[in-house]
Amino acid sequence: MQALRITDFGPPENLHLSDVEHPRLSADEALVEIHAAGLNPSDIGNAAGRFTQTDLPRILGRDFAGIVIEGPEHMLGHEVWGGGAEFGFTRDGSHAEYIAAPSAVLCPKPVNLSMEQASAVATPFVTAWLSLEASQLQAGQSLLVMGARGAVGNAALQLGKARGLRLFGAQRGELPTEDMYKAINTEHPDAQQELLKLTQGRGVDACIDTVGGPLFNLGLSCLTHSGCLIAITARAEGIVQFNMRNFYHRELRLFGVNSLNCGATQTRDVLNKLRQDFEAGELHAPNIRTFPLHEAPQIYQQLAQGVLGTKAVFVP
Repeated sequence: MQALRITDFGPPENLHLSDVEHPRLSADEALVEIHAAGLNPSDIGNAAGRFTQTDLPRILGRDFAGIVIEGPEHMLGHEVWGGGAEFGFTRDGSHAEYIAAPSAVLCPKPVNLSMEQASAVATPFVTAWLSLEASQLQAGQSLLVMGARGAVGNAALQLGKARGLRLFGAQRGELPTEDMYKAINTEHPDAQQELLKLTQGRGVDACIDTVGGPLFNLGLSCLTHSGCLIAITARAEGIVQFNMRNFYHRELRLFGVNSLNCGATQTRDVLNKLRQDFEAGELHAPNIRTFPLHEAPQIYQQLAQGVLGTKAVFVP
């Protein structure tokens, strides 16, 4: 089969498809014919060698949707979706034509989502779910999401709406008017004042920063007293600076959320909880653009360069 398999860590320019053997199943596994597989920023970092848990050689890719073609009889022919921290890191991943997965971590795909849509859900929505759990926000409280147009940001806003939160979304450039949230342009020099005006000078109870870099301090500045910031990413060297005196005087809180601590079993549990909301039309998959699997090396490069501009999904 064709797969995006790495034998050494390096930049996306080094990636290429390889012919590899079909997965061999153990007693507790199922073989899934992949119909679509999402691409995440962590896949880029994985290829580059930023994660110590990855052992080589390894097929990349965390998220997928497909049909079970081998394994437990009651699962054969069923459409499934899945993901988790193991795939692409400690076991072969989804950027291939087939994947072997523990049958217990596979769950039914929402009937109203295409394979392509379903394959784009796991990592963004699980990350957003974990971030909201860390925030401990209750209905009626306020949430600011940095990077509102991104897959994780949009998922956080959707999940926040379902929890009854008051929502604000921040993004570079002008954002269209949204019924779901009030939009803030982070390129405006008065972005903080704009947010404070929208909250009657109070600020927000929590901020989920899906972007990192300079926006980290903007997120902190928009928090109300004892508010919390949830960080899920970092730029460049991962170094940020902020005023510690201001931080503790306002009794702020800072949480880190790492979706790579969320294994396939926990991912399955979250996806099973969300499935009925997708089927009811209360949640929606990210906007996607599909690419044939053989273009994966080029698409990895585009995502690494920040020029892709959309959620990519590979179709074998």
